[in-house]
Amino acid sequence: MHEARAILLRRYKFSENSLVVIWLTDRHGKVKTTARSATKQGGPFSGRLELFTVAEISFKPNKGGDLHTLSEVVVETAAILPSTYSTILSAAYFAELCDLFTEPMHPVPEVFALLERAWGFLRQQQPIRRAVTHFETELAKSLGIHDPSVPAYRSLASVAHKLPESRPRLMEHLAESP
Repeated sequence: MHEARAILLRRYKFSENSLVVIWLTDRHGKVKTTARSATKQGGPFSGRLELFTVAEISFKPNKGGDLHTLSEVVVETAAILPSTYSTILSAAYFAELCDLFTEPMHPVPEVFALLERAWGFLRQQQPIRRAVTHFETELAKSLGIHDPSVPAYRSLASVAHKLPESRPRLMEHLAESP
């Protein structure tokens, strides 16, 4: 059994009542888990697997693949993000970047710490363009691809070949915000 502090990046349907949940963890990097009976009312994970959740998780490793079994989730209720459009759009972009630039079961504590700091910022105030560019710069630095002569998003795009499609919408929305 493995335990870790984790942030829920993505989730999608696996079967009628089960989900695949992708976490970024402090100890194991990106971890893909199955959550059986997750959508069943009264199930063991009911209401605990919302996007961007910060939690302590336990999972059973799958020795034959990268899809592990989620055993336990203890949600940190103090770490819940406000549900404003700007906050959700920013959090989604940050989560997509972390998902794009991390590998399963490859520890990246600096990326986890960056995402955790971003969540702390988003809990305290509305996102601004400068916060997004700061996140991109710090991510590029932690990945070792930062080139100070070009914007960080271009360094990231040159490695990934394409940034998440949510970036232009996010930057446009933040430009319109007061």
